[in-house]
Amino acid sequence: MKRQIFPVLRAAQVEARRAVALACVTICVALLAACASVRPPAAPNHAAAPQAYSETIDISGRFSAQFEQNGRPQSWSGAFNWAQTQQSTLVTLLSPLGQTVATIVVTPSGATLTQTDKEPRSAANVDALVQDTLGWPLPISNLRNWMQARATDRQGQLVMATPQMTDTIDTGDGWRLRYLSWQDESEAGMQNVPKRIDMERDTAEAGRVQMRLVISTWQPH
Repeated sequence: MKRQIFPVLRAAQVEARRAVALACVTICVALLAACASVRPPAAPNHAAAPQAYSETIDISGRFSAQFEQNGRPQSWSGAFNWAQTQQSTLVTLLSPLGQTVATIVVTPSGATLTQTDKEPRSAANVDALVQDTLGWPLPISNLRNWMQARATDRQGQLVMATPQMTDTIDTGDGWRLRYLSWQDESEAGMQNVPKRIDMERDTAEAGRVQMRLVISTWQPH
């Protein structure tokens, strides 16, 4: 009788082990399927591209400058209008009361600066012309790109500034740039458009020059 019981028990044990193994396999397959169906969330995109560069654009705003003349601290503040095409740039500097202080015209053949009640002055290099006339540097040639969130660093690499960037940009000609605020992106056409740019440079002629530029209007064509 015992001989008949033991084979039956062994058969039952074998069947039970098979059932347990089959259940384990089923559970593992289900877990793997579940893991495969759940994808990790996509990483946020912090490298937002700046506004597309506009060869033809009108910009206006305010700017202030602090510098030295004859060893004494000086300052200048006012507004500006910037009218740019592919071949020329017209910059109008205005007093705090809105009066025209100077106009600067830049073309491929050179630059001309005209102050109120003074004879126009011309030169091949607009930045040298402004430096010699005003006594402090105003980087017109660079602002054409800086106001559109583009700068060339010390290594000669193009840097595309974005709202996520907080680092200072050191340019190849000694300026230090910081993009401190950006336009309200809820307004049409104002995505990734700079609002405030701080600029600083140490010079032999005007000491440490510190400038703040705030863009008020932006109209590409």
